[in-house]
Amino acid sequence: MKRASLSFVITILALTLALWSIYRLESARWSIEIEDVVLGQTPATFYSTEGSKGALVVVSHGFGGSRQMMEAISLTLAQAGHTAVAFDYIGHGRHSAALSPAIETLTGTTEDLVRQTLGVVEAAQLRTGLTRVSYVGHSMATDVIVRAAARLPETKDVVAISMYSDAITPTHPERLLVVSGAFEGRLREVSLAAVGQVGPAQEGETVTNATVARRAVSAPMVGHVGVLWSPLTLSETARWLGDRAAPVAIGKWIAALLLSILILFQPLVRLLPATDLPHQPGIGRAALAASVAAIGAGGIATTGLPVLGVAGFGALGLAFGVWGILVLMILRVVPRFSGLDLFAGLLLVVWGLGAFALALDRYGAAFLPMGPRLSLALILLPSTLLFGLADRILVQGRGLGARIALRVPFLVAFTLAMIVAPTALGLVFTVLPVLVLYWLVYGTMAMWLAQRSGPIGAGLGAGVILAWAIAASTPLFQA
Repeated sequence: MKRASLSFVITILALTLALWSIYRLESARWSIEIEDVVLGQTPATFYSTEGSKGALVVVSHGFGGSRQMMEAISLTLAQAGHTAVAFDYIGHGRHSAALSPAIETLTGTTEDLVRQTLGVVEAAQLRTGLTRVSYVGHSMATDVIVRAAARLPETKDVVAISMYSDAITPTHPERLLVVSGAFEGRLREVSLAAVGQVGPAQEGETVTNATVARRAVSAPMVGHVGVLWSPLTLSETARWLGDRAAPVAIGKWIAALLLSILILFQPLVRLLPATDLPHQPGIGRAALAASVAAIGAGGIATTGLPVLGVAGFGALGLAFGVWGILVLMILRVVPRFSGLDLFAGLLLVVWGLGAFALALDRYGAAFLPMGPRLSLALILLPSTLLFGLADRILVQGRGLGARIALRVPFLVAFTLAMIVAPTALGLVFTVLPVLVLYWLVYGTMAMWLAQRSGPIGAGLGAGVILAWAIAASTPLFQA
């Protein structure tokens, strides 16, 4: 098959997959009443069906997460006849306030989140008239909901996903299901220890003692994030709350939609006119640039400089900007812009944010910078433009191994900076996985674009997206 014909077939298949995925994701919502509200200052979403008679289930996300990440669970619970209310913790998702930086004390950040959770429960009870309450939480939220449940006599069930909490006792919570991913070895041990407070058990066994019931299970082939979309997690959660509803397993369709959107960028790139690509700097000079720039960026990052009263974002901006300037200087590159560069960059931004980011925000995780996050994105933008431009020039035309090797020094330097300045910079550690995913997804789009129109436009577009991605997904802490 000729290359043009193969590309056409791949495009049609990707488009078909995208449309089918959207249909499957939307059809999972058709029978559910979904209402976005604000409870006090907390953005929340109610999920229910007509005539729901089950419990009020409070669904809370983990660190760096959002209520969108919990939607498969919320939809499953609503299908089972419950009323689920998912919400964004302070500093996360659409919540406009920033977290307390006192993460090491129970009277600091944890207490703030416990009080917020109880406030959501009270407001949801008033809104729905339901009194019987159950909790479902992931990761960070597991400790929060265990502590919140201890203050609420109406609590019936607690489901802790990827749990860690030292508030578990032999009698509290009375009914506790713990779900871990198969790849979460340490947390699986923690879950069995919680069950072991009641009696000896293995995963998949329910242990009871008087009024106390405990169960630990592991979801196959998933880790700390994938466990949220595992069919076993969904079915076990519904069953623990007293129902055997079919799981709303939308995870595979989210992945299929995002993959198809990525693939569909290729035919858009081929619509641009091909251009002569610039001379590629030697690998030795590129390695020198990546290493020296990483040292400079890591050093400036330890300042932990805040902006707009939010910890770490000033240091992030300086680190990205310093890295970009040093790389361009050592590579001896003076970018020269053309109309094609601007158009190519605009194409990447429109597709990357207008298609991929909107799909991710609707179905997977909060990815729209709103409120103070929009201001933070604008503050980061000059630095991320330099970073995106230098990064694209640095790796232009190189193989996968070289692209990875040239980016590792920045990741290492930033990790060391967080270790050196944990109070100021360690609060924004989720920037590291965001950066890796940014390179994986948007870096691939930028690479395809640069192969066609050169690195300048692709780098600028990638820089805009990086500012957006960090501002949209990084938890906000008070300075």
